[in-house]
Amino acid sequence: MSKAIQKTKGNKIDKSKTGKLNLLDINTNALTAALNDLAVPRLFYQLVIFVLDGSGSMTYPGISGNSKGEEVENAVKKVIERLINSKNKNSFDISFWAYANESVKISSISPVESFNLNQSINPCDFIQKYDGTNLISTLVSVKKECEDYLKLNKLKNAQALVVILSDGALDEYEESSKLCDSIKELDNTSVSSIFYESKTWQENYQVQDITILKKDMENLASDSSLYTSTLDPEEIRKHMIKSISTVSKID
Repeated sequence: MSKAIQKTKGNKIDKSKTGKLNLLDINTNALTAALNDLAVPRLFYQLVIFVLDGSGSMTYPGISGNSKGEEVENAVKKVIERLINSKNKNSFDISFWAYANESVKISSISPVESFNLNQSINPCDFIQKYDGTNLISTLVSVKKECEDYLKLNKLKNAQALVVILSDGALDEYEESSKLCDSIKELDNTSVSSIFYESKTWQENYQVQDITILKKDMENLASDSSLYTSTLDPEEIRKHMIKSISTVSKID
């Protein structure tokens, strides 16, 4: 080391006789602590609301052998885990609803970073009255949730995405469809829909009935790219990721 460089005294950094700063004398612990305190700026405010069917048919086995409710829970948790590991994780907020004969708020709006992957979001765990599939009261609450979120963040880059999943015919479909349309009319709000097909359809439905059910679910989505119909929970996961990425305008 040059004789011109002086030793530091305490936490102070002395200048050398040449007027140059000796970087070896910087308190690296203090610098590291300061950098750790820096928060990554939030680029946008994206709310994702999962609206999950908890009717009796969701307790039937899916293609994995687990119940369809469990398959949906696993698919959604993989989506959440991906968001948690995303570079934009601090830009996402999430909430969960279950519906059947009743409407149940599984979880209020919270940052995706704070989500506990061990908590249950299987819609069947939260529904007690499950012999129907009524989405109306849930959509009323979800619309209010979107309005409140967008109002709270009106001066920011904010948007909302509602992900609706059902595995059968919705009760009072026309009213549900109208409510869904009113949600889609909100500024910066989109709806994605998923028709979770059943292995037992060929036993219980005519082909023309299946076609109608699929079309009804597709009409709930903001556009056809935000709709899918599948037997495979892995395809459900992929569709959710695609929908979130499309609406959030991220990779």
